[in-house]
Amino acid sequence: MTERDKKLLVVFAFVVALGILGIWLPKARVAWTMAKEGVQRGQLQLARERAVVSLRPELEAQYAQLRSAMPSFPEGVALDITHWLPLVDNLATANNVSIVRRAVGAETTHGTVTELPIRCTDWQGRLDSLVDFLYQVENQAGAMMDVRAISISPDTKNPGMLKGTFTINCAYTRRAATTDED
Repeated sequence: MTERDKKLLVVFAFVVALGILGIWLPKARVAWTMAKEGVQRGQLQLARERAVVSLRPELEAQYAQLRSAMPSFPEGVALDITHWLPLVDNLATANNVSIVRRAVGAETTHGTVTELPIRCTDWQGRLDSLVDFLYQVENQAGAMMDVRAISISPDTKNPGMLKGTFTINCAYTRRAATTDED
């Protein structure tokens, strides 16, 4: 191989290397950018999780305070007819809200808290009565109730009246049933 052939071979190898680098480099740059963005997302997620973990003592204190205010009932006692429905009916009557139809959903347990939804599918009342009723539902002493869904529309048959549906979730805890009177 002559000196000229060697130089041509080096130039050819250099051109081939540049060609391969030209094909590989854009793909590598995209992969590098995606990996860098993945690391940044991971760091952001880690920072969020650390912030939530740092709030744990404060959240546990709030939970303890709320749990002490939450009513507790023995296991196995049906509360829909004996406790929650009369309470909602009394609040509605006291605030001039007429509940025509209601249905009690199934109890669901989330950790130590049990929820019972009461869906009122046909109610009627004036705006001020409804506001007072909803306020009392949210702030009822000795009970934890929350209006999760509500729909309101004017009653076309009765001017000044509203009608609609709402769902009240009642929260409480269960304790082991005892043989003594509770």
